[in-house]
Amino acid sequence: MIIDAHAHIDEVPALDWIDPPEKLMPLLDIAGIDMAVVSTYANMPGFNDGAMEYVYDACLRYPRLIPYIRLDPWYGDRALDVMRTAVEQYGFKGVKLHPVHYTLHPYGEQTVSILKLAHEYDIPVLFHCSDEEMSLPLQIALAVKQSPETIVICAHMGGFFHNEDVVRLMCENENVFVDTSEFPYPAYIKKAVNLVGAERVLFGTDLPTTNVFVEMEKVRLAGLTDSEEQAVFGGNIARILKLKEAAR
Repeated sequence: MIIDAHAHIDEVPALDWIDPPEKLMPLLDIAGIDMAVVSTYANMPGFNDGAMEYVYDACLRYPRLIPYIRLDPWYGDRALDVMRTAVEQYGFKGVKLHPVHYTLHPYGEQTVSILKLAHEYDIPVLFHCSDEEMSLPLQIALAVKQSPETIVICAHMGGFFHNEDVVRLMCENENVFVDTSEFPYPAYIKKAVNLVGAERVLFGTDLPTTNVFVEMEKVRLAGLTDSEEQAVFGGNIARILKLKEAAR
């Protein structure tokens, strides 16, 4: 099984975001990807209050898709209520946070409350983690320390320039994972595997905004063993999300 731990679907014409699931599915098919985690580009609540139902409906139509709810912590208790609805009523499997989009430091009380609720539900929190202010690995580290039992996934392995910081974050915190989406250095995939183990590295693409074959090939260029590749390409996220069929 190959499972993409980071992809997107959304339709917001006002922002020229037109990426319905029908655009994503052929890309998964052509690359041989069996399942994909999806979230919107827009945050909830606020800008697009139909985003939860949009993702839920898409996952009903395409059971290979796995829903994450994308939240804006600025909304405080209202954001937590959205998260509860997403998990309890719609069966969402995780949370996506993009601090750059809502301009809020990841270690603030509003964000940490989301992390702590995620731990209660035993679901992961996927952070945009790259080179922009408010999404740097060592800023996310301050959130991790306040909720040390929450599974935190740092997308993009720290971007182009903060790879050492994200590897350091993983070494210091056993609850921190990374995904490989839109990240250019296979050598750092190998370094992370050597230092913390293959079980904390997840294959991701950020589809449909990337080239799926480039995203897959950089993992294969990392020089992993067959068992390590299997874990990265699907086994790890299947375990985190308790996807029994995929884990077999």
